Amino acid sequence: MIPTEQEVLEFVKKRDNLVNFSMIAKFFGIKNTTVADIIDSMEKKKLVKIKKLGGSKLVLILK
Repeated sequence: MIPTEQEVLEFVKKRDNLVNFSMIAKFFGIKNTTVADIIDSMEKKKLVKIKKLGGSKLVLILK
């Protein structure tokens, strides 16, 4: 089942913004491409920001 944006936000908040796409995918049992689609939508709504760190993309909640 695909998580809602709210569920993803709560997951990121509980982990103090130290979450990458793979962690979200693994937790919700979905693919990284699905995570990318969800996060892209959230980024357009100014809910989150993506920070590239090495080969990883961290999800940061905008306050």
